[in-house]
Amino acid sequence: MWPWGHLAFAYLCLLLVSRISERVTQSVGVVVALVFGSQFPDLVDKPLAWSVTVLPSGRSLAHSLLTAAVVLYILSRLSARYDRQDLVASFGVGWVSHSLSDLGPGVIIGLFRGDMSQIQWTTYLLWPVLESPPYPNDDSFAVHFSELQMTPYVTAQFLLLGLAVGIWFVSGAESARTVRVWLRSNIQRF
Repeated sequence: MWPWGHLAFAYLCLLLVSRISERVTQSVGVVVALVFGSQFPDLVDKPLAWSVTVLPSGRSLAHSLLTAAVVLYILSRLSARYDRQDLVASFGVGWVSHSLSDLGPGVIIGLFRGDMSQIQWTTYLLWPVLESPPYPNDDSFAVHFSELQMTPYVTAQFLLLGLAVGIWFVSGAESARTVRVWLRSNIQRF
């Protein structure tokens, strides 16, 4: 999944979490934590795998749910001191939704249909207990972006982003109001 797809999916997941828990609102801090969390696994794994080759794959350490569990537990303990568990929850929604959405529709549909060969693409979720799958294009940022094509899957991610941004703007959330005020004041300057 591309960065905009991860962001859109994470925001829609945050909407579900905010419906379940009244402690998670759409404040500016919560949305910023979500944005960072939704990109976090790639910000860690891709450079460490593609640029300095410390990790075996662009989906390993930070894509692992084991790593997420340990780090989020530590962050939640620290955030309790400052009564900011909402930021950790939002960051965690972004992080976990990123890792799960990297499974992709082919893997998920295959597993629902009983195609157990798709399990091989899920092993990064338990790295380092299980090895990361062998990805054919685990090379570099330049290679990935040079191969970007407007496939139905990429187009669907843009549409999902449009939906998420639209919902966010009409939600009445503090973060959306802040952006609307900023846009109005800066657009009037031109």
